[in-house]
Amino acid sequence: MFCCFDSSQYWGDHPKLFAAISSGKTPEDRLLNVTRWFISTLYGSYTSRSTAVGMERKPYNPILGEQYFAKWTGDEETGDAILNAEQVSHHPPVSVSLLRDSPRGGMDWNGQGVLTLLGFLFTNDISFPGRQIMGFHLENKKAGVTLEGHCGQKSRFAMPAGIDVSQTGHAIITLAEPKEHYLITLPSLNIRGMVTGRPYVELSGSTYIVSSTGLLTTIEYSTRGYFSGERHSFKATLKPIDGGSTFYTAQGLWSGASTFTDVKKNETSLFFDSEADKSVPPEIKPQSELGPLESHKLWATVTNAINARDYAAASREKSQIEEAQRALARARKERGETQADALQIFELVDEDNDETGKAFAALKEELIDAVGAKALKEDDTRPHWRLRR
Repeated sequence: MFCCFDSSQYWGDHPKLFAAISSGKTPEDRLLNVTRWFISTLYGSYTSRSTAVGMERKPYNPILGEQYFAKWTGDEETGDAILNAEQVSHHPPVSVSLLRDSPRGGMDWNGQGVLTLLGFLFTNDISFPGRQIMGFHLENKKAGVTLEGHCGQKSRFAMPAGIDVSQTGHAIITLAEPKEHYLITLPSLNIRGMVTGRPYVELSGSTYIVSSTGLLTTIEYSTRGYFSGERHSFKATLKPIDGGSTFYTAQGLWSGASTFTDVKKNETSLFFDSEADKSVPPEIKPQSELGPLESHKLWATVTNAINARDYAAASREKSQIEEAQRALARARKERGETQADALQIFELVDEDNDETGKAFAALKEELIDAVGAKALKEDDTRPHWRLRR
């Protein structure tokens, strides 16, 4: 298992690519830079764990107000990137507290609606109840690039194939100079390989990047591969959102190497290669300096028990954390408070009074006009979480 908030760090896996977004000389080049940076985040987010240990791991269920901070120290040219993340909404399902190894090394049903997958737990619901939303904010002030947004997941069993996960939320990139905004939608996930006991993640469907300069990137994901038949394939087209001619295309493996083509010049070059351009580990404070709500400290006892293969202790520690959260929720309800009152880092804002919220509303309409309402999945009507200033 791993801390859910570790996943937020993958936005910053390639700080130089993030900083380089604003360096494009034309709107078309800046959209290409955004697209390249976004593709660079996918390997860490969705397949680095299965590459490292041979399978995907189920994260802990985050608690309300859980926090994660990270920093990437740059040089004189790139500047520093700072990440803040917080669990801003949490409506968990009621689940059985059980954690154990499957005796068959794969899947095992315990007869109580719980699926044990190599020591990891899934409730046997056709649609996982609850809503968990994480707010994130990544900023490089020197480069004038800011990323902010939120994400959540809605999961359902797709047996015998596995689990399908619909990611809700979005990300917004803001450039200080030139003043531009980019709306980014999130991919759908297919967790496969569960029957064999070695789960992995595939991306499916399409994601979009729409810019305030009237341009659109459409990224299509394929589990079969467009050319090689390999997993983790994608194809991207960059064109005016009003339906003009494509000016760039990119294709290849989001988990490996890809190329891009300048359509007008008919020239093809390397786009991104996750093997050659390794991710940069973030700087995290020692555990002794972490606050009680920071992920690595909050879940330390559970992690230590799992690493020691003491699953009974891990289950007890996990239950204690979750029961403490239920007690806090009851106390908030008695005081007439909402979940937003428990947050320390992010706040819920009205999009009409927020610069990024206004940009989101405008870009969302453009995207829906061009692609349809299916292009964007949200949990709330006005879900705008912003870093407290």
